[in-house]
Amino acid sequence: MKRIVIDLETLNEKDIEFKEEIDEIIALEVAPKTQDMEDGKIDVWDVLEPLGKKGLLGLRYPKELGGRGSSYIQEMLLSEALCYESLVYDMVRGSSVYPAGLISFFGKQKTLGKHIKPLVTGEKKGCFCFTEPDAGSDLSRMKTIYEKDEDGNFILNGEKRFITNGSVADLMVVYGRNGAFIVESNFEGFEMLEEYKLMGLHGLNLGHLKFTNVKVPKENILFYRELKTTTEGVQKKRTSAISSMQQFLGPERVAMSLQALAVAKRAIEIAVQYSQERVQFKQPISEFEGINFKVAEMAANFEAGKALWAKASKNPTNPALAATCKLFVVTSTHKICDEALQIMGGIGYTTKYPVERLLRDIRLHRIGGGTDEIMKYIIQKDIYKGFNRPIGEESKKKGEFQF
Repeated sequence: MKRIVIDLETLNEKDIEFKEEIDEIIALEVAPKTQDMEDGKIDVWDVLEPLGKKGLLGLRYPKELGGRGSSYIQEMLLSEALCYESLVYDMVRGSSVYPAGLISFFGKQKTLGKHIKPLVTGEKKGCFCFTEPDAGSDLSRMKTIYEKDEDGNFILNGEKRFITNGSVADLMVVYGRNGAFIVESNFEGFEMLEEYKLMGLHGLNLGHLKFTNVKVPKENILFYRELKTTTEGVQKKRTSAISSMQQFLGPERVAMSLQALAVAKRAIEIAVQYSQERVQFKQPISEFEGINFKVAEMAANFEAGKALWAKASKNPTNPALAATCKLFVVTSTHKICDEALQIMGGIGYTTKYPVERLLRDIRLHRIGGGTDEIMKYIIQKDIYKGFNRPIGEESKKKGEFQF
């Protein structure tokens, strides 16, 4: 049984049995197909659909909905195991089941519950549409909007890009300035403009989507807020709906950090093994401080990242803590992968080892889910706010920041 990120000593008997099961499934059914997916010979869903039949796409959903009714820790065990093999698998899996999660979160099972099981089993593919051409980090620039028609339904107009599963999804959570709805890809007026070709994460169906007068039934509402207007009748750019969206960003960033840690662990293992096998000047290169000191720093950053993730995972809705976790873990992982390639030299730059793929794949995590710069903005804002806030109701003491 592989020891990846989550310490085995913290697991109970059921968790250990589950870990053994998924390790075997990934070794036999997933790992042998990864290079073919990377090379474009097979589709990522050729790998994931069989996992859906085993209840492994929406693991925490009950069995009657296609899942296993599993725990949060087992969800994390699956995530890290998939990412140790390829980030693509878990990114696609998480994005696809995302609409089902929001249907449950907003209590819309009565009107939209029919979509949950097909998403959980992999019969249908899902995605969530957040980023726009003019609205990446700056949500106030979001232009996508829902407008009520005379029948009480809604008309959707807007564009979304860099959407994981966007070019293949059957069901989408589409965020607008004034809410979020379930939108089906067969609705008239929906158009997939482009599927991006990527530096890394080969197999990820990243789409640019357009919605032109798409009629969305009122039953498809996840949440909706009337746009407020100024006294001059001009609609305000920022709405309570946008604020509602931000509550999902923290957990996403904590999840991305776990994904990154699994990648870091694999890069370290490959580099350590190679450094003991590669002989130069009549000794393994692991004997040289120029190499083994790199390994020491890689391991130290990995362990620090694990500790920070463990803290953030207990409070994932804390914006500053989630941002701190993502910033440190993802940038450290990027450095770890780069150093692993450096240790391996020329052979690391070839496709004979997966290190070059790990380096290319992790690079997007420094952009997606909030850029490094946005993470720093969130962190410093919280620090200065806390530094100037009195501690306790009666105390006038200042000078501490709190996560």
